[in-house]
Amino acid sequence: MSPEEFELGAVIDERTNVFNMGAVAFCLLGGELDRSFDKWEASKGLFEVASRAVEKDRNKRYGSVEEFFLAWNKALGA
Repeated sequence: MSPEEFELGAVIDERTNVFNMGAVAFCLLGGELDRSFDKWEASKGLFEVASRAVEKDRNKRYGSVEEFFLAWNKALGA
């Protein structure tokens, strides 16, 4: 869950969804809550995309799921 999901009355929006998608990426390709590159099982580019998605500061995350998706595909070379 994103940090804001633990705050009563916090805004839950697309940036929250971006965080959760990044967290899923770490569950599938990395060390789940240990979000170090040592535990990551994919490319450095995908790690950087997932890391930005799970930024605690929501303003540093991708602004939308679409933006996250485009960055992910770019890192894949698609």
